[in-house]
Amino acid sequence: MVRFSRVAAHAVPLTVGALLLTTGVSAAQPSTVDAAAARTEAGINALQGIKKSLTPAERKQSSQLVVEKRLRADRSLAAKLPDYRSGVGVSTAGTVSVDIAASRDQAVASAVEAVGGTVRYAAGGAVRADLPLAAVDAIAGRADVAEVRPASQATTWSESGNQDAAVRAAAATQVSEGDKAHGADAARATYGVSGSGVKVCVLSDGVDSLAKSQSAGELPTVDVLAGQKGSGDEGTAMLEIIHDLAPNAALGFATAFTSEASFAANIRALRTTGHCTIIVDDVSYFDESPFQDTQVAQAVNDVTAAGVLYFSSAGNSGNATDGTSGYYEGDFRASSSKISGVTGTPHDFDPSSTTQNFDALSAGSLGRPVTLFWSDPWGKSANDYDLFILNSSGSVVASSENGQSGAQNPYEIASVPTTGSGYKVAVVKYSGADRFIALNVIRGRFVASGSLKAFSTNGVTNGHSAAANAFSVAAAPAAGAFTRPLETGDPANPAGPYPGQFSASSKWERFSSDGKRHLFYNADGSAITPGNVSSTGGTTRNKPDITAADGVATSVAGFQPFFGTSAAAPHAAAIAALLLSGKPTATPAQIRSALVSSAIDLGAPGFDTVTGTGVIMAGPALAALGVQPK
Repeated sequence: MVRFSRVAAHAVPLTVGALLLTTGVSAAQPSTVDAAAARTEAGINALQGIKKSLTPAERKQSSQLVVEKRLRADRSLAAKLPDYRSGVGVSTAGTVSVDIAASRDQAVASAVEAVGGTVRYAAGGAVRADLPLAAVDAIAGRADVAEVRPASQATTWSESGNQDAAVRAAAATQVSEGDKAHGADAARATYGVSGSGVKVCVLSDGVDSLAKSQSAGELPTVDVLAGQKGSGDEGTAMLEIIHDLAPNAALGFATAFTSEASFAANIRALRTTGHCTIIVDDVSYFDESPFQDTQVAQAVNDVTAAGVLYFSSAGNSGNATDGTSGYYEGDFRASSSKISGVTGTPHDFDPSSTTQNFDALSAGSLGRPVTLFWSDPWGKSANDYDLFILNSSGSVVASSENGQSGAQNPYEIASVPTTGSGYKVAVVKYSGADRFIALNVIRGRFVASGSLKAFSTNGVTNGHSAAANAFSVAAAPAAGAFTRPLETGDPANPAGPYPGQFSASSKWERFSSDGKRHLFYNADGSAITPGNVSSTGGTTRNKPDITAADGVATSVAGFQPFFGTSAAAPHAAAIAALLLSGKPTATPAQIRSALVSSAIDLGAPGFDTVTGTGVIMAGPALAALGVQPK
């Protein structure tokens, strides 16, 4: 009978009870364990069989695209993977949204159109397109194509709140409670600052209700980059917050949702074409490396080097302090429990003598993306790691098994099914050396389940929000904490501070993502500590940097109130605008020093991993900058 097994020092098999620690199935059901182990082996074997039989064109495609095509063509394979879903969205027209890495982007764009595809973006060696699934092999087989993968996913960092419609209608206009909580209203009166002479630009999903907000007197003219209006309204809500605190600042916008490459291009364009002094975003792409500044972070590095102040949401993926983390990082630890007949070695999550090859997912993790990164340079990974999601019966339901042979990214992504329960995640080193790994169930959580312990760590804030000179912004409530439980069974949410007033005892939002950020590579891929890419190597950045308000009023439907680090980041950007209008000659370093030195601690004195240096305050920051009252 095939099963997970753990062999002791004298090669004596463990008891069934010890064996079950690797599977998470009750010790009262050994036959169930045997069946679950057999399903796991069969599923991984089937997927590894695909990996070992790739054509040259398929080796340039993500595993999900390959598996989706094979499942559609091979009924016997589908029978071996009855519960498996690739996660590739195929339209009724038979197209898939893909990102293509190409040496000749315009030529590839033309080829995509020639096979019936639609190009969404093509520049800088990147093409985003809706491509017929049947044509993926032909495009991937071109000499000028390096990779074809499902389009990178992105998220904004807002949380839905509840506010009585009568309360919203009581005021002619909506003013963020953050205006008072940060002392911006008092600072404008005391120092005579209003954001005049400063241009603050937002990157988010879209500004669908921009005209409506303008006609209601909530917003002035907004300079939207040509063709970059986007879709959605989080950008509108962010602009309203900035205008509430810095009413005379000029405003600009560009979408971050066309594609990841377009996001990076728009960051640079807001500086060069938009002439923005301050840029703020609330967007994260799931494939942004935690261990190296990749394309979006590199764009942030470019604009901050040119003097722009950049603010970004820290994220809403929880933190270890509050027990809300869905993140795990640490050195790969080879499990002594092998999967019979399967190539590779599972990661052992348990640092004690007990073996645990899985981390269990909470009920609130349904439908969430799960990402895996390891400490190889971006685009140059020669160590091959794979990611598997299993259900309670041991069947593989989702996976990512891209091959890494020296020219690929150290990255895998799969999604938890939207229904069911009892899911768990396994990491398998298919081949190569041990590396430091990062496993993230985005906005989900790792939990104890059956005999499985929960393993999670701090450090989920990553990507461009953790760029060295960006301000990564955590969230604290200005008018009452987020009221909806993050997960079933959560303890009662704290009451938060008095409305419109931060205090040293106020609680940050429990969904706010934490740091520190561990990095191993410079932006160019060179190692920070050559020869050591384990937990003892690399460097750390103190992220998030600062905290600002959320849970505030806007006039935008769906953001009434506006919760999340998506709301916090524009508050911080607006306060920076007040500082620059008070002292236009101030350098970015001086602005940073003023904000950080005058912040109110919410956690331990000084920096902490959830709130950074604390809540920034407009008046004290202006005083720290040397601005004199009017």
